[in-house]
Amino acid sequence: MNNLTSRELLYLEDMSKLFESISKTCDSAASSAIDPQFKSLLQSMSNEHKQWISATASIVNGANLQ
Repeated sequence: MNNLTSRELLYLEDMSKLFESISKTCDSAASSAIDPQFKSLLQSMSNEHKQWISATASIVNGANLQ
């Protein structure tokens, strides 16, 4: 797979944590939302960030450290 430096791996791990935090915030806000359109938007944003979490995790797990 990709040869990544330890710095690049740490960056991806940090981004994954950020995406997880955003996803949890969106989920929390969606559970409290009354407007169905707004609730749908928040759920969509949460799902997008979960996809980014999976993508960054697969990169980190498959990377060779340089």
